[in-house]
Amino acid sequence: MIELKILFWVATFLVFYTYVGYPLVLLFGAGTKRKRQLEAIPSATALPTVSLLIPACNEEQWIARKIENTLALDYPSGLLEITVVSDGSADRTVEIARRYGGQGVAVVVFLARLGKQEMFYRLVTRTSGSILVMTDANALLSPDALQELVRPLADPNVSCCVGRRVCIVQGRSVSSVAESFYWRYESLIQRMESRWHSCLAAAGQLYSVRRSVFPYVERVGEDFYIPMKVLASTGKRIAYAPSAVAAIPAAANLSIEFERKTHAHIAFLVSLPRLKNLLAPGRTPVCWQFISHHILPMLIPAALAATLFCAYLLRHANSFYFVATVAQILFYTLALIGAGLAVAGFRPKILYFPFYFVFAELAVCLAWIRWPLGKFDYAWQRTERLTDAS
Repeated sequence: MIELKILFWVATFLVFYTYVGYPLVLLFGAGTKRKRQLEAIPSATALPTVSLLIPACNEEQWIARKIENTLALDYPSGLLEITVVSDGSADRTVEIARRYGGQGVAVVVFLARLGKQEMFYRLVTRTSGSILVMTDANALLSPDALQELVRPLADPNVSCCVGRRVCIVQGRSVSSVAESFYWRYESLIQRMESRWHSCLAAAGQLYSVRRSVFPYVERVGEDFYIPMKVLASTGKRIAYAPSAVAAIPAAANLSIEFERKTHAHIAFLVSLPRLKNLLAPGRTPVCWQFISHHILPMLIPAALAATLFCAYLLRHANSFYFVATVAQILFYTLALIGAGLAVAGFRPKILYFPFYFVFAELAVCLAWIRWPLGKFDYAWQRTERLTDAS
């Protein structure tokens, strides 16, 4: 009986700390720290040279819009080098990209799929900018995104900078609402982490790395690996630039979004042994952050199962555990109803939160199943996204 109670409270604490406690510690802790003030870049002549890389695999639907958006960025053209990198594209992506050659857009073609990490590593010696910027083909950048993204790199203790990913909410798309909710929460965490010490996340939509510290990268299939590898190898912090905005359409449907999440979790598990320096308290100041932000969320499905299992077995011993059992069953019932309504295209707010919470945790469960079975494609997976008309 005692063992069940201990397990119940440990599992409950784990869930609460991961999603509520950690953000609160960051919020109040970061408020007591000195707010980092970076020296303003005085003029365009002081801006660094930038090599902007756009990986593309069968992106004929988006590539022209992406290139035009990039050419319209508020950054001196003489300091900006734009390269579209085709990763085994079998459609008209390369043909469309080459139309912009006269405007200074270079196109590099890899006939076989390599994956983002391998492509970027091969391109380091073929580009000239002191700052490397990675941005996805379906991400539209705000006009000042590049200037905001390189500004934190004026601090020599910053090795990498991450932009803010914004999901475009489209019509009655349930997937766009889900993604938008998730990325608002993630943006809040990244902002507070950056103030505490270092941001501990990065998405392929927009981030920058100093050329001088760009690491050798192994194929793990996830965007956040490169910034984390830089952090692990250099010890220099990752800054978060919320004003550097990358807006993307949502995944075309919930099934695609579920697969994207699962793939990201598997990639994290694959990359974890290569980032073991971030788990050493004496060797890095971000150990606690890394465990809280990335390790503990992978344990939540087991914690949720333990909480329900223990509460159910203890329901007759104490009225509290009976109420806890009923509350959890009600929560999962609401999630199931919310799932049915989401499939039908409806999203009542009272049901949407439990549905999306369970939806996200099921993706973690599937990742734990696929990972030991080796069912994982190391090449990055293109996510089919909604068009403007959706």
